[in-house]
Amino acid sequence: MRPAIVVCLALVFLSCHAAAKPPSAVPIIVYTDILSGPNSGGENNKGIYLSIFGKNFGATGLGTTVKVFINGVEVDNYRYLGRSKGRPDIQQISVQIGPIGNPEPGVELPVKVTVNGVASNTDRAFTVNKGNIYFVNNVSGTDTADLHTGGSFTSPFRNVQKKTGARLGFSIEPAAISGAWGRVQAGDFIVMRGSGTPWTDVGFGRYFLQALNKSGCPIGTNCVQGGGKSSGPITLMGFPGEDVYINNAYDPALDFGAISSADSARVEQGMGSWITITGLRIEGGNHDGAVNTQAGGSHWRVVNNELSAASAVKNENAKAGGIAGSGVGQHFLGNHIHDIFCGPAGSGPLQNHGIYIDGDGTYEIAYNLVEKIPGGNGFQTFVNRSTTVNNINLHHNFIRDTGKHGINLADGTGMGINIYNNLVHGTDMAGIRMNSPKLAGARIYNNTFFNTDRMHAGGTRATLMNDANLIVEAVEIRNNIFVPGGANRNYTGGSVGFGSIASTMSHNLWFDGKSCLVNLPFNSKVCTIGSHNVSGDPLFASTSAGMENFRLRPGSAAIDAGTSATLQFLADDIDITITRPQGALIDIGAHEFIQ
Repeated sequence: MRPAIVVCLALVFLSCHAAAKPPSAVPIIVYTDILSGPNSGGENNKGIYLSIFGKNFGATGLGTTVKVFINGVEVDNYRYLGRSKGRPDIQQISVQIGPIGNPEPGVELPVKVTVNGVASNTDRAFTVNKGNIYFVNNVSGTDTADLHTGGSFTSPFRNVQKKTGARLGFSIEPAAISGAWGRVQAGDFIVMRGSGTPWTDVGFGRYFLQALNKSGCPIGTNCVQGGGKSSGPITLMGFPGEDVYINNAYDPALDFGAISSADSARVEQGMGSWITITGLRIEGGNHDGAVNTQAGGSHWRVVNNELSAASAVKNENAKAGGIAGSGVGQHFLGNHIHDIFCGPAGSGPLQNHGIYIDGDGTYEIAYNLVEKIPGGNGFQTFVNRSTTVNNINLHHNFIRDTGKHGINLADGTGMGINIYNNLVHGTDMAGIRMNSPKLAGARIYNNTFFNTDRMHAGGTRATLMNDANLIVEAVEIRNNIFVPGGANRNYTGGSVGFGSIASTMSHNLWFDGKSCLVNLPFNSKVCTIGSHNVSGDPLFASTSAGMENFRLRPGSAAIDAGTSATLQFLADDIDITITRPQGALIDIGAHEFIQ
């Protein structure tokens, strides 16, 4: 019998079907927005703001029954407890850290949340690191003409970046020349205030902000591009609890993105890296989208932002999306990416995506809500800046309502691709598609795909598609649920199909679709292939439009039907709080059944 654990997510499209968790549920920290910062300076000289994301934080009692500790010392003050900007079932706590016992800088310190005395995990860390905190306000700020005044909480700067600043090499400049960007060096923060007036300023290269001539550094490493005297990322942060809105709506006279790394030449000089973007709302309807790390702008941490490209309904040249680019050490966590257009819905070129990886690097892309993407794919890889795209962990994301594929592993996608614990539904084309003969050693484990191929264009279209000549070891596809959502929609397809990897496909559940189709180019049949296939009803809690709930009900054919081979790679399910397995064997799909 399964443990009597009850989990409830209060979501719009993942509705709750069970009682609330008991008050004794253990709080879980999943990620934080920043990893380091100063414990002095800033507002009331009490240091930087830290946001913590997780579950079971409670609904009330911030600062009384709900507390935050860093290295066992309680933070100075509390700012926010509520829903995060990303997945709506993930909560956010924002605090101002204060002195926290004045620990030695440069040392990782455990972060802990307690709820009614019950302590969370402590495997997330924060490092006290020297740095300046500059505030900007687009209504009451003033850009001072010297290097010593302005930018305080009570006397903020006006601009984040001005287009008149230095373009070559690193330099510290007055805000009157370059805005707050002119004053920052590695380890510094720019905290934007939400005054109620959208930010529409234009900085370097016609972007709102381009990291053209600076970079942060690894903690403990001083770099010339970051000022030579400090370390850590350069961070652009929205003030906790305020709606900081950067409106980079499509303008054919500008047609550059909102926030960008440096150009390729300066990236090669070490500029445009080690940047953190957090707590912002950004509309990026121009060519480079909302956030673009460009060609190799590495070590970007993009966390808890709301990113859109609704104004790209007028821009058929949009070819980026919510987050785009490439580089090593990339972390895109807990963002809400929505309304990404590429010309009018249904008639545009479908080249603007929710998240678009177009070059080699290392990526963790997790806990994001990607929805309403009529301009392209929910998630896209494509070689545009290198010969291969490698090393991607795509997990615990909600992806829905896309104008093309849910997940598209396109040309040049190579090694180290791991896709697990994702929920993908409402895709006009495939739930997941492959089109790269370079694919090798990929893992597609325990995902749920529902209501795919909505266009039902016929031919080789299907919920699971392959258009490349895959090697035998290209990909393992195990423990996934594929429900196209119509008996006339195909399970598998593509111009090539999956015959070459049938030996590495197993324990997948296929329901409410067409078992076989004629693969027109080769006149061969493509079916639900692999071993240990399951064809029964997954018995989702709800498939009603707008009230979808893909947890399993008792009697689901997915329960205890998976292969434990995937457990070496994933220990929880998409809910995060539920460990695998709950029964004798792991369940198929993104959710593990509990009773």
